[in-house]
Amino acid sequence: MENNKRKNLRTGFTTGACAAAGAKAAWLLYNGKGIHDKINIIFPDRKRRCLKIDSSETRNGKASVSLIKDAGDDPDVTDKARITVKINSISAGEISNRDYAVDILSASFAIRGGKGVGYAARKGLPVPQGKWAINPVPLKMISENIAECEIRRHGLFLLDISVKDGEAIAKKTLNPALGIKGGISILGTSGIVVPYSNKAYIDTVKVLLRGAAEYGIKHIILCTGGSTAKALKESCPKIPEIAIVRIGDFINPAIKFASSLGFDKITVACMPGKLLKYAEGHKNTHAHNVAQQFSGLAKFAKKIGVDGKTVNRIKNAAAVREIFDFVKPDIRAKLLDNMAENALNNFRGWTGSQNIDIVVFDSDGKPVTTKSCL
Repeated sequence: MENNKRKNLRTGFTTGACAAAGAKAAWLLYNGKGIHDKINIIFPDRKRRCLKIDSSETRNGKASVSLIKDAGDDPDVTDKARITVKINSISAGEISNRDYAVDILSASFAIRGGKGVGYAARKGLPVPQGKWAINPVPLKMISENIAECEIRRHGLFLLDISVKDGEAIAKKTLNPALGIKGGISILGTSGIVVPYSNKAYIDTVKVLLRGAAEYGIKHIILCTGGSTAKALKESCPKIPEIAIVRIGDFINPAIKFASSLGFDKITVACMPGKLLKYAEGHKNTHAHNVAQQFSGLAKFAKKIGVDGKTVNRIKNAAAVREIFDFVKPDIRAKLLDNMAENALNNFRGWTGSQNIDIVVFDSDGKPVTTKSCL
């Protein structure tokens, strides 16, 4: 049922696709060509799709086109954002170090992030440090779609991409953690937003890990979310922010990619509910994929010699917290220790690495395992 629902969800367009569509329309408009309420562009899969233009104008030698981003049925914070592309001629002295210099047919362009578009303040991102957060695929889409206008015009032109309220929108994204300042990113590897796609989150995790490696971090910590990150910072205040990467439910791709980057040590930080799923070998721990059941925990309990009555009570419990409230402290410690060992064996099996440890926090943010060097 869940898969059928997802198949029926409407796809949308990325900020990169919107920027490319706006760029093509603005270039046509700048050169006196008529445009309609939709613009047809080529995507990385070589298919053509139409995007709706919200407004356009030419004034004082400048062409401006705006689109309203349609993310389809994805709960994207950039959905309905107004993305505007402006084109005008400039002199070489007006180009900034953050701009991208791109030659398209006979014209030269400085592609700039305007108001609401951020810039990369850190190494390890898909764009060079100091440059506008306009990713490589959107830049390529912009070039290809301007080129297919077949307008051969000599000169130097500014192509400015702005996003209304982009700085406020960015605060709701991972941009601050990524090291992108001043606004949102112009993103997309396909131009298409797939509702509830895991790929975007995993790609972001990889960017964060790569950035930490380039920054020189030797000990990386993968944590499941905000509560775990807070507990880590309180327990170990000297850990640098960049060394803590929130991986959500994607333990397998995150730990495998972290292992490939050669960190001296990888610590996985979680709470008991996630630990149980790790111990059972689940690679994606989202509730849609893995319902929280306690037959596995009951098996761990039986393995360490817990009495049958308690094992049955564990199996029929409603939550991990409930279980750890009624089992004795020594049993709780043994259960956590056993699950942590199983989880570590799974992590090491997935990666082939032995430099992995684990720390588990309770609901009060206190560490409750000894399988870590934190």
